[in-house]
Amino acid sequence: MRSGTWSLKTWIVAIPCLVLAVGSVPAQEASPAPSPAPTSSASGLRSARLFLNFIEDATIVHRQWWEGQVEYSDSDPIDSILVRGIVAFQPIPSLEFGGRVGFGSTDTPAGIPEGTGATDLDAWGKYYFATPAGATEFAAGGIATIPTGDDTAGLGYDAFSVGAFGSIRYNAKRFTLTGKVGIRMNGDGSILGSPEANGDTSASAGAGVIWPWTNRLSFVGEANYEDGRFEGADSDSRALGGIHWQLADQGTLRAAVGFGLSDEAPDLQLIVGYAASF
Repeated sequence: MRSGTWSLKTWIVAIPCLVLAVGSVPAQEASPAPSPAPTSSASGLRSARLFLNFIEDATIVHRQWWEGQVEYSDSDPIDSILVRGIVAFQPIPSLEFGGRVGFGSTDTPAGIPEGTGATDLDAWGKYYFATPAGATEFAAGGIATIPTGDDTAGLGYDAFSVGAFGSIRYNAKRFTLTGKVGIRMNGDGSILGSPEANGDTSASAGAGVIWPWTNRLSFVGEANYEDGRFEGADSDSRALGGIHWQLADQGTLRAAVGFGLSDEAPDLQLIVGYAASF
């Protein structure tokens, strides 16, 4: 691959600045009262969030979640590096709203466009509820993708989409099992100057496990599948393993490595992030 538009020195400077900026976000003094936390919310078992299905995860932020991520993706024919922000709030009890968007750079073989630009914006809302004993948690909500990404650089598909999902967590004594199902309606779109593809309705399903090693360090394993978003497109199937390491009361290091199980998914996905939660 040829060198990306951003130099290595630029990324070395930008990444620490992003992490410091996210970690320094202050908690608001007059935040709305959060919904009651699960029975063991302070433990690693309940505090960890998923990576692939962060949005759909059957849990909810306490008040706020501010996360900065750096992601490297090795795909065919696009390699990319992204800096992404994820923000989530609980403005009223049991209801979470959030959004994520990023900026990135792509690297492609000769003859295929590459460049830098924004990614698509995902916005969501979900309602959370749990059984009285707290062993089983549920969430249901909706997500919209706004095509703010630069499709000419391979950072978006220039297509709107809206979807709905339902998810579950079952909290056993030593681990948590997760699951989700969803459906998404995709508009027509294109990428890298290719002819416009007709949007299709895609279904998705995912499963995961959260296994705490200590009260502050948890392993997160996930697998996710989604039908092709466009007519004739392959499905996106991938698996991921990562850690959720609570370094301080309000700061968490999150890192993961993922692998594609289908042509549409990246061959390799590396994620490193720092989250400040209040």
